[in-house]
Amino acid sequence: MDLLYFLKVLFRRKWIIAALSLLAVTTTFILLLYKKPLFESLAQYSTGFTAEKVRLADGTTAIDLYTADVKFNNAIETFKSPKVISMISYKLLLHDLDNPLKAYRKLTIRQTESSVYKSITKDEIKRVLTDKVAKNDLLRSDNETEKKLIEYLKLYGYDYDNLLKYLSIERVERTDYMNITFRSDNAELSSLVVNSMGEEFLNYYKNLSSIRSEENAQSIKELVSSQQNKVDSLGKRLLSEKMTQGSIDPVSRNTSAMETVKELETKLAEERSKYNEHANRVAYLKARLQSLQSGTTGTGNNDDVIRLTNKKNDLVAELARKGGSDPALQQQINDLRAEIILKSNSGSNKSKVKDEIDKVTTQLNEEEALLNAANSTISDYTSRIRRYMTMTNVNPGSDVKMDAIRTQLDMENKQLGNVKEKYTLAVGLIKDDPTANFIQTRIGQPAVDPESKKTLLKMILAGISMFFLSAVFFIFLEIFDTSVKTPAIFSKQTGLKLTGVLNRVAFKKQTPAETILEDYEGRKFDQKNVFKNNIRKLRYELLNSQKKIFLFTSTQKGAGKSTIIEALAGSLLLSGKKVLLFDLNFSNNSLTRKFNTEHFIQDTGKNTMPDNQAVPQQLYSTTLYDNLCIIGCKEENTTPAEVLYGVDLAEILKKLETVFDCILIEGAALNVYADSKELVQYAEGVFTVFSATTPVTQLDTESFKFIASLGERNNGIILNNVFKDNIGA
Repeated sequence: MDLLYFLKVLFRRKWIIAALSLLAVTTTFILLLYKKPLFESLAQYSTGFTAEKVRLADGTTAIDLYTADVKFNNAIETFKSPKVISMISYKLLLHDLDNPLKAYRKLTIRQTESSVYKSITKDEIKRVLTDKVAKNDLLRSDNETEKKLIEYLKLYGYDYDNLLKYLSIERVERTDYMNITFRSDNAELSSLVVNSMGEEFLNYYKNLSSIRSEENAQSIKELVSSQQNKVDSLGKRLLSEKMTQGSIDPVSRNTSAMETVKELETKLAEERSKYNEHANRVAYLKARLQSLQSGTTGTGNNDDVIRLTNKKNDLVAELARKGGSDPALQQQINDLRAEIILKSNSGSNKSKVKDEIDKVTTQLNEEEALLNAANSTISDYTSRIRRYMTMTNVNPGSDVKMDAIRTQLDMENKQLGNVKEKYTLAVGLIKDDPTANFIQTRIGQPAVDPESKKTLLKMILAGISMFFLSAVFFIFLEIFDTSVKTPAIFSKQTGLKLTGVLNRVAFKKQTPAETILEDYEGRKFDQKNVFKNNIRKLRYELLNSQKKIFLFTSTQKGAGKSTIIEALAGSLLLSGKKVLLFDLNFSNNSLTRKFNTEHFIQDTGKNTMPDNQAVPQQLYSTTLYDNLCIIGCKEENTTPAEVLYGVDLAEILKKLETVFDCILIEGAALNVYADSKELVQYAEGVFTVFSATTPVTQLDTESFKFIASLGERNNGIILNNVFKDNIGA
């Protein structure tokens, strides 16, 4: 849905929107007409908040705008506080009671006869209010007498909520001034309220100053000193306990010792690995030396050469499996190769064997030395691990004691912070007195004339507001409306092609047939003329199909089948066709009722059809229109198969074809009844009617599938009840 569509929606509702807007304007006018005139009075006060400056890093001064804004907000909220406004309300009521002739507000006879007025005497009111003003105290709702007095204030309109409703307090933009405005039906009352606000505001802060005086700050300072002593004492106890343990922090010592043990264990594992490597090397060298020494006593031995060769081959294979990255294994292979060469040589090479023995002896001595060194290192690491393990055994009791001291110290530190914060606040309240530069610069004067009601402006605003609200309301209704609305939306949701689209027309004064048969001229008949043209398009599709018997059905009830059949019949009459309407919608025989027919299909079995008569005259009824006849039905809970089980409907229709050019049959809704499915076999073409005012449901989808399965007999879908502006959408 685009913007143009929403504009069309609003245009269709234009009269409703206009009526609502006019109603809002009229209501506003009536309310303002009977509204009491109000007198407005204005008082202005200088605060001095922007006169305070702060020193910057370069030595210059500037105004702290944020702090000034906060002070203005605080002052405004103080002005609106119940303490300030209530004191004014008490004084106003006392004035009216003491000076009845000059009272700002006078009660009506009805108010003086109320139970609230009679529940308390004037003397009691004066006594209580005078005491409250003197003590600067508020009325309490838990006291029966004061509760009655609160209701009495409401009777006069002097209660807190009523006064606050007509009171306006705001800062003059980007200045040091505040404006206080009050409106009432009495000019003197308005001026008195705005002039009294400043006085009550100053009294409020003076009372605060008396409560939060320097003596109070001094007492809080003593609490700070006492709390600081507690914190210092606990700090000394904690330090003493740590020194008793032999470490500033035994827990840290325990942690450090454990980390050292882990490091030593890692080094010990590495050294043991080296020890095992050297031990294996020593064993190998000893065996090789023994082999060389035994080889010098005789000539070369083929058996020894074969044995050594096999051993070398095994080691080569093992080295290949390890990826050739084992240096010790490679060294053994090299030694075996040298030994094989020696064994393979004759006795003349004994000098080379002797040199090899010396070389192996030297290597054996080196490996034994490295083995002893590794053994010594292992012993050293083992002893150091045992020593550090003893350091990790901290007395658990000492930790519990120190934790208790730490917990208490944290609590006392927190309490010390709270006391210091209170002391800072007390000192700040003494130094930061917002009333120091507070001056009334403009006295509120009684207004000569009441303020303008701005009737015209408010009426215009009311009309515009209602216009936009109603427009938004109708747009939201359209957005959340799931009905089809337009042909494009229907095609998008169903994927089906439409045979015809019919716009919505009101048939209150004329029937669909009369609408088609008459001629209309003028813009006010646009709806009917568009409908007639769309029916003509549908008539073309019907005649162009070269069929005579058509079934009109729908997926849902109330889609407009009867209206379309009647209008289409009227259009066919204009083209000179003889038309028969066949009402087989047993659930809603609207066509039968409209044409007041006397012949019903249920009575067909009683009529005889001799061979020499094509169609009995008593089978159908004539109508007010020439060449338009109808066969009706009685409304009952049944189906065509149950009613016409003894009638050959196909034969009847065949004979009726010889009399009429076009037969239009109405069937019941597919989603609810089986009637149309039973009638499909007798129709040459089927039109399905769907209303654009309804959404496409799952049952509709199933019915559309059945219609699509009819093949050539499916003449398509007619979308009915579409707004004229939406036909092309």
